[in-house]
Amino acid sequence: MTRRKAKKQKLEAARLRRVKQRGPINPCDPNVIPPAEAIMANPQALSHNNTYGPMPRFYVDQLVQCRQCGKEEVWRAEAQQWWYEVAKGNINSKAVLCRACRAVEQQRKAEARKVHQNGLALKEKLD
Repeated sequence: MTRRKAKKQKLEAARLRRVKQRGPINPCDPNVIPPAEAIMANPQALSHNNTYGPMPRFYVDQLVQCRQCGKEEVWRAEAQQWWYEVAKGNINSKAVLCRACRAVEQQRKAEARKVHQNGLALKEKLD
């Protein structure tokens, strides 16, 4: 294993420990004081969510347990901000797969799409 890979794994393990020690935080609760590592939310970027529920005031690293393999992983605050504000994801959605399972799922979908496109091309050729 390279030094870079080992260092990355060590940092991820430390991040996971910190999130477990800190416990869950509700970023929508107006009485919660944002921790130092929190990223503040942009209310204008969240305006695409048409909900009566509360919007998050900040993003913090959250613990996610993968639905497929059961591995615990950290959903980083930066990734949450990108998902909700840039990609315009639904505010009620949460990460449910670890990175490895998500990559396998993306590969499976790409292969299925390729098979489908090949089938359509073959059908066009026959018609």
